[in-house]
Amino acid sequence: MTGPVEPVPERRSGPRSPEDSDHPVLVAGRARRATIHAVRLRWVAVAVVVATVVVVGVIGAVLPLSTASPAPTTADAVVVPPAGAYSSSAFCPTGADNSNATIYLTNSSSATVDGVMTSIGQAGASGSVPTVHQAVSVPARGTAAVDPKQGLPAGDTATSFVFDGGGVVADQVVSAGGSWSTAPCATQTSPQWSFAGGSTQTGNSLSLSLLNPSSTDAVVDVSFLTGAGRVTPQPYQGLVVPAGQLVVEDLGSYVQSASAIATFVVAQSGTVVAGEFQQWSSGATGGLALQLGAPALSDTWRFAQTTVASTTSVDFTLANPADAPVDTTVLVGLSSGRVVPQQVVVPPEATQVFEASSSSGLPRSVPCSVTFESTGPLVVGRSVLATSASSPPVWGASGGTVTAADDWVVPGPGGPDAPGVAGATVASLALANPGPAAARIRVAVLGTDRTVAVVTVGPGRVAVLGPTVVGGLDVLTVTAGAPVVVEEDSDPTGAPGVVSSTGFPLAG
Repeated sequence: MTGPVEPVPERRSGPRSPEDSDHPVLVAGRARRATIHAVRLRWVAVAVVVATVVVVGVIGAVLPLSTASPAPTTADAVVVPPAGAYSSSAFCPTGADNSNATIYLTNSSSATVDGVMTSIGQAGASGSVPTVHQAVSVPARGTAAVDPKQGLPAGDTATSFVFDGGGVVADQVVSAGGSWSTAPCATQTSPQWSFAGGSTQTGNSLSLSLLNPSSTDAVVDVSFLTGAGRVTPQPYQGLVVPAGQLVVEDLGSYVQSASAIATFVVAQSGTVVAGEFQQWSSGATGGLALQLGAPALSDTWRFAQTTVASTTSVDFTLANPADAPVDTTVLVGLSSGRVVPQQVVVPPEATQVFEASSSSGLPRSVPCSVTFESTGPLVVGRSVLATSASSPPVWGASGGTVTAADDWVVPGPGGPDAPGVAGATVASLALANPGPAAARIRVAVLGTDRTVAVVTVGPGRVAVLGPTVVGGLDVLTVTAGAPVVVEEDSDPTGAPGVVSSTGFPLAG
């Protein structure tokens, strides 16, 4: 490998050292195939208010109808819509009512894109849904920050966007009690969503948000896998998510004192967007994680950057909803050298934790890519725990990606004028090459001609760019000569991986 690759330094605060979806999805303890019906959702045309530069005036602009179609047969609901697309959407289930939140809109196209933002709260006793509409405008190759809770009463919220053109994606930062997390917003609805790695043990809380942005009701079944098997609470079977509403469930009410929980949402009718909000506590320290679910299972899951330090605990939760065991190979990529692949067997209808920190095969204090290749469809999540002496937050969780792409847009944790939290910055950017040949990769700043790095990454290798190269809150673009996987790590945290994101692959 050649190029200006900079190692990620240790920090004083602590040791920082979804493909084909038509697999069986099992519900209520029996295997049954989930037939995914493409449901076209009709949106009502809305008006956008556009301010002119020369005079103060308004122009009524009617947005095109958004189909909000179900996710395609890949486990990726966050691809950047093509810049030439007629319209695009974003759907953001946000964290619990005690959290602060900011949504960042990133426009990868060369023209300003206008749209309408609709934020809702949970329905009240009278059945009314608190709703706020707001016009938004995202500058060409730029970003805009919005408050999804502005104008709404206290409580859980969700936000939808309809844009009058493609090229725009949304991600969000949530914070509470000194902890924070980032998560992408979905660009499509889906009839199924999966999560791996939640916990309802003492001190932890886990909630599931179900947003239905369509004009027809959705009916879903929600089931869970733990290390002991499947849990199918009766109140979560045939759960109605009314049109245009948000339903939030406290999962600890029915899945109690469990670690390494996997959640599966399958629609009987309609489509939804699902997110999980985990608050984790260990004495006086802890963390939180906001995650968008995976809209499909996959037999390959990728994490471009994982660092196992001597005082850091890193776990991967693998969830197998099938009625037969699944064999998984764990592949590790380094900047140089090789690691012998490891094998993990995931029991049927259960979760299995791969404890990276206790694995003798993974390097210590060195960033590496980790890929799980399985004989059957799974969902995989990662959690990271630093020592209590580390800077907060000391815990975080994130999902992997199934996507390798030639082009990526990677927003930072906020914008220069609106950081996600005080001191937010990009700590590192990992570039993993899963292919059979070397890939030349260019990293640049969106909206400028500034190239921050050009590297060549060998097959099965990973390059990690440190804070002196990619630090700050710029939106980065990654352009490669072959499909690659990216992962951005953010600060301030107590360990690498506590707050991370995979970015958005550009539509081909």
